[in-house]
Amino acid sequence: MKFFRSGPLLTVAVVVVVIARGHGVGGLVGALGGLLLELASFQVGTLLGVLLWRLRVRYVIFGVGRELRAWSTPRLRIALCALPVVIRVGARSVRSPVRLRLWLTGLTSALVAVGVVVGAWLVGPFGVAVGATACLAHELWPRRSAATTSPGWYVFSLPRVSGREAAEMEATPLVSAVVDAVHVGDLAAADTALAVVVAAHPDLVMTTGAQAAVHTAAGRYVEALQVLGAVVGRDDLADRDRALLMASMAGATASAAEVGLMPASVGVPAAARAVDVAIGFGLPRYRLLGTLAQLALLRGDAAEAVRMGRDSADGSGDALGRADALATVARGLMAGGDNAAARAVLAEASELAAWLPRVAGTAARLDVS
Repeated sequence: MKFFRSGPLLTVAVVVVVIARGHGVGGLVGALGGLLLELASFQVGTLLGVLLWRLRVRYVIFGVGRELRAWSTPRLRIALCALPVVIRVGARSVRSPVRLRLWLTGLTSALVAVGVVVGAWLVGPFGVAVGATACLAHELWPRRSAATTSPGWYVFSLPRVSGREAAEMEATPLVSAVVDAVHVGDLAAADTALAVVVAAHPDLVMTTGAQAAVHTAAGRYVEALQVLGAVVGRDDLADRDRALLMASMAGATASAAEVGLMPASVGVPAAARAVDVAIGFGLPRYRLLGTLAQLALLRGDAAEAVRMGRDSADGSGDALGRADALATVARGLMAGGDNAAARAVLAEASELAAWLPRVAGTAARLDVS
């Protein structure tokens, strides 16, 4: 079922059903409203499950597009965007048993969504009920890729997970200690926590990801590439694993070229190839905009770097990711001669993570310009 795409089929089905029942344009508008309502119900259900089953909320983002207002701590980011039509909730399990907590959270999300559909059929317009039902069917279809993991995967597929994939999940609490230390800029604590992870789970892909994250946060881009390169050729990796590893390799390669650890003539094409491979394994292009913005800047296209950097920052649910993207925007503005705008952008990046190597490096360049 790898190539099955339920979304387009359900969209066609909704249009056919609504028109066949004689509800016309009004029915289609209602179906769109039902779709958005149901998507929101899944996210609200996820948030409820996170609170009930003691996971940790990473971000709550209201809307899409340009960020209007945000509230950030090292562990949580809440943002309001220009088009408040959807809500996104991100969470991770920091307590054992990890899989049970994830399953219960997925089940809670699904039950809330089912309740909304039942309510739509009982009291809502026909179009709303049809749209919500189609969305429910789509989201409960179990699928997991580099792009997304559906609520249905957590409910129906997670209980059958075993082997390395199960071990990866159960290692999350240890890895979370590394992530927490990185997010507050305590790299010494991150190295200490990482040593515990490596000792306990030396062969997990999650361990490699944690190693690469710590090296990257410390500006040790060559070391990050070494640990990533050591596992990317393993034959037990799923496409999702390969996509995420190649995305990390692309980012580390671009950063290494940016600071002169490798020639740009070598690093830029290598990073671009890694981006293409990550996309080929299913990672959406928008998830790679931060790296693509860096590459545009290295190629001398400052305007494109600023545009993609802003898009990357607005799409990030992570304070460090947003800070890194804003550093690229500031560098692009500097390259275009607008140091005043660069300082304004860098001020936000510094508020989020002044210690981050690319943020600190950009600030140093602005200070001498």
